[in-house]
Amino acid sequence: MCPGLVSFGKSGKFVNRARRGGTRRKQQRTAMDLRQLRYFVGIVQAGSLSRAADQMHVAQSAISHHLASLESEVGRQLVTRGPKGILLTEAGGVLYRHAEAILRQVEFAKHDALSAQNVPSGRVSIGFPVAVASVLASELFVRIRNAYPQILLHLADGNSAVMRERLDNGRLDMAVLLTGKPERGLAVEPLVLEELFYATADRDNSPISIADVARRPLLVPGPGSAVQRDAREAFENHGLRLEPIGECDSLNTMRELVASGTCNSIMTWSALHSGDPRLAVNYRRFADAKMVRTVSLCFSEVGLRSPAIEAVALTLKALVRELVESGAWQGVTLIAPAAEPSASPARRDELKPGELKPDSDGRSRSLGPAINRKMKNGNGHRKSRD
Repeated sequence: MCPGLVSFGKSGKFVNRARRGGTRRKQQRTAMDLRQLRYFVGIVQAGSLSRAADQMHVAQSAISHHLASLESEVGRQLVTRGPKGILLTEAGGVLYRHAEAILRQVEFAKHDALSAQNVPSGRVSIGFPVAVASVLASELFVRIRNAYPQILLHLADGNSAVMRERLDNGRLDMAVLLTGKPERGLAVEPLVLEELFYATADRDNSPISIADVARRPLLVPGPGSAVQRDAREAFENHGLRLEPIGECDSLNTMRELVASGTCNSIMTWSALHSGDPRLAVNYRRFADAKMVRTVSLCFSEVGLRSPAIEAVALTLKALVRELVESGAWQGVTLIAPAAEPSASPARRDELKPGELKPDSDGRSRSLGPAINRKMKNGNGHRKSRD
């Protein structure tokens, strides 16, 4: 909404002052208050009017009344009702995205006004791919809790595409995504390059060729996943077709199947580390291919970054650097941050983008029951993730 066309009236409601046909609409005033927007967002997130009423502790008749008023004001049907709940119409989807953004900005304004001592505070939501969450999420929560007790940190994990969608519609303030290039509406800050390995129950640690991998039963994530896309491209570069025996979007199930010897897969170190540490899964590098993907911290270009959001972002970046440099997060290479006036010079020993730090013995390593929250550093000694 354009600030020049929409303002707050004396009642505290939104007033549409748009011109039509070159004349100011003096008579017709469109009132859209925050309560209506909150109820509308609650309906969409709950999936039905009855559940929304229960969750928001109001009568269902009040929810229905405000929805009807909102539809009357915008002149469009916003939801359709069916046996499985409500579905957004095209107009409803547009309003929902704006409503979430408006309510979020109102919360930012309240917290900023209440932060008299300029202490970061308020709710901050961040999303991770499942495998990356196993390395970063819990430690990030602990550090934010200790350093910024006024921040309410909301953690989410799931498929990278789902996290991107939540970031776009305002349900997340930031997300760690598997992308390295700026995209429309997305501010991208690359963190690390993450290597993909051949995951197997076999005990052979030597590098394996793409041709050998193609001859073995392979299980990969579903269509649209970064792993399947990168694997398919690597196979095609060697004149081969990726023909998996199945697809699996459950990381724990995939690790169980690989550990049992039922199949093999292509996974990152963070994916191998995720889940039950008792599952012994070995990983091998590819002898004739190098599959890497960029892991980045991303923000919506249209969203405002509150002091609390900036505090969480800085804490996350520091955590990533610490885990990589200590060896607690393996199979990744730090990416030097883009030069900024306030940024410190890059370390001389930092690897350039595209260069992967090899293991000390140049070979792949087994990830079995011995792997827990303590990992080996470059000197072969145990080092705590803390």
